[in-house]
Amino acid sequence: MLRKVLLTSAALALVATAANARPNVTTSPDGRFTMVMPGKHQITQQAPINFKKGGYLWTTLAHNAEGAYFCCYGSTISGPSSFLGKAYGAAEQFIPKSSGSIKTLAAAVGYVSGDKTVTLTLYSDNGSNSPGTALASGTGTSSTEFGFCCGVVSVSISSTNLSSGTPYWVAITTGGANYNAAPFQVYDEVDDEVYLAYTSDGGTTWGSGVQETEYDPAIGVK
Repeated sequence: MLRKVLLTSAALALVATAANARPNVTTSPDGRFTMVMPGKHQITQQAPINFKKGGYLWTTLAHNAEGAYFCCYGSTISGPSSFLGKAYGAAEQFIPKSSGSIKTLAAAVGYVSGDKTVTLTLYSDNGSNSPGTALASGTGTSSTEFGFCCGVVSVSISSTNLSSGTPYWVAITTGGANYNAAPFQVYDEVDDEVYLAYTSDGGTTWGSGVQETEYDPAIGVK
């Protein structure tokens, strides 16, 4: 069950829009997942973004009618001084089918409050299906409020070589008092079952990876 977040007055002012398009912000009991109740200008199931597969070495960003983002549910991405009190983040494992060099990380992220910044980090795998060593990182800005389609954050990283058949991770975190969310790709026909991992300290430590088919963030590397 999801519970309503009791925001402070300051946080509530940041969350609300002039049109009050996001009347209710809720989280799961542990704070790791975020939900917004759709306003009259929102739609529950979003159409896929027109991403062509070419250009990405690996991606779950929707590029066809089978992939869509769910506007109102996602993984909590929060800073250490946010009202949530913890620096929540999420990471998704991927295994490229071909080797190549990448310079960009991308993820679908919407902002709730704060300065809208998002940090994406490429990790190696620790050998047990969890994030290991950080390989490269970059910070970008979300342009879309969580609950609206379709905010994809892209960041530049130093050129990094990836090997085919080797697991890597893209992690989504933020800093300060920021509160963002990474929407689920619930009609997940784009990729197979993947491992997800979560952090409550901004990525200093990560929990054990868990397999998931439908509720993973939408990410890409190129």
